[in-house]
This record gives sequence, structure tokens and C-alpha cells, in this order.
Amino acid sequence: MNRLFGRSLLLTIFISFQACAQIETKEEENVEVDVTANYEIPAENIYPSSDIIITTHSDWAKKHYPKRIQEFKQNPLQTDDIVFLGNSITEQVEDWGQKVNNAKAKNRGIAGDTTEGVLARLEELIYFKPAKAFILIGINDLFRDDMSAQKVYDNIIRIVRRINTNNPETKIYLHTILPTTTSSLKSKIKQTNSLLIKAEKVESYKLIRLYKEFSNENDTMNMSLSSDGVHLNNNGYEVWIKKIKEYIN
Repeated sequence: MNRLFGRSLLLTIFISFQACAQIETKEEENVEVDVTANYEIPAENIYPSSDIIITTHSDWAKKHYPKRIQEFKQNPLQTDDIVFLGNSITEQVEDWGQKVNNAKAKNRGIAGDTTEGVLARLEELIYFKPAKAFILIGINDLFRDDMSAQKVYDNIIRIVRRINTNNPETKIYLHTILPTTTSSLKSKIKQTNSLLIKAEKVESYKLIRLYKEFSNENDTMNMSLSSDGVHLNNNGYEVWIKKIKEYIN
């Protein structure tokens, strides 16, 4: 009995030793991963497909949107970038890094874009985790009869919450929507902005109040700051950049 017990004990110890050796070998294999390898960015997961259709886009915007997305793929963001997210008012700056004297500032404006278009392309921001996001969006929505101030506001808040939920460390700077020379839009723009002002107390964003900087006594666009009643001229961009300069650096 003693000999049999002794043999069993030795066999058990031997098997245990082998098992431990195998575990150690597996752990060593896991450690030996080439962390310097260049892995491809999963572009198919972080950018909208080339055939995407945003229903709130104009016919022209439906063609321009995928072209800009392709440009973004070719020049992806970097972690801790400063992203300017919006429509043509943002896109027309072209080089935001040069404009604000900060190489981390990247242009993610798409002419003709709407709040739904921005929602469809947020994965890029979520993936790269920018340090800051400056958002100006909504005027193209408000030009549509089927988009109320409430709908535009709801979509803007969805944009903010989605970024904040996935990247809580990204600081969000949301702008009030700029005035235009279209008198019929005055009420919708002011309603949307009023909702954004009230929500600042409970949502995770800093509100940049641009509307007053660009409106005249009639609550329409100050044409000394605009090229066509909607878009900005050089003077207009100077006013905008002066307003946000303290938040960029």
C-alpha cells in the first residue's frame, strides 16, 4: 500500500509539473507579440460605406458626401487631435491647422451635410478619440420644411451624447447656429439655439455663442462677415477664430 501510494504521489507531482510548464510556455508565447507591427486601420468599420444615402442631403450633397469620406480615409485622424466637425462653413476653411496655428486641428467639414450625416460618420471620432471636437451643424437641416427646430436640436444632442458616451475625455465645444439672410429661417434658428442654451446646463458640452457675433439688428446675417448670406468671408472666420481661440490651445 505504501509503495503504491508513493508511486501515485510521484505520478501526480509529475503531471502537475508538466501542466505548469505548459501554462508557463503559453504565457511566454502571449508575451512574445510584435507590438511594433503596423496594423491596418479597419476603415470598413469606422467610415460610412460609399453607397450610403442620407435622406436629408440634397442631390448634390449625396454625391459630395462619399467623396469627402474617401478623403478622410486617406488622411485619417490621430489620437488627441482637435477636430472641426460640420458642414460647408467648416469645410471651406480647408486647413484648420494653419488657420488656428495648431497642427493637431483637423477639418471634418462636409459641404451640404446635416445632423443625420454627422451621426452617420461619428465612428471615426469615436475610434481615434480626439482631445477636442468643435461642432457647428444644423443650418442645412433648418432649410428643409420637414425639419423642425426640435428635430434638429434632438439630433445635435444625439451627436454630443454619442461622442461623450464613447469618449468621455473628449471635450466638446458646440456652436449656436449662425444667422442667414433668409428671413423665414429666423424663428427656427433662434428656437434651436434657445434649446441648445438651455441644455448646456445638463449636457456635456461647452456652448460657443456665435449667433450674436454674426447677426445684425434684424436678426439676419451681418453681410460684412459673409460671402453670400450663409457662408463666411475672411472677416467672418476671423471673428469665429477669435471667439474660440482660448479653447483651442
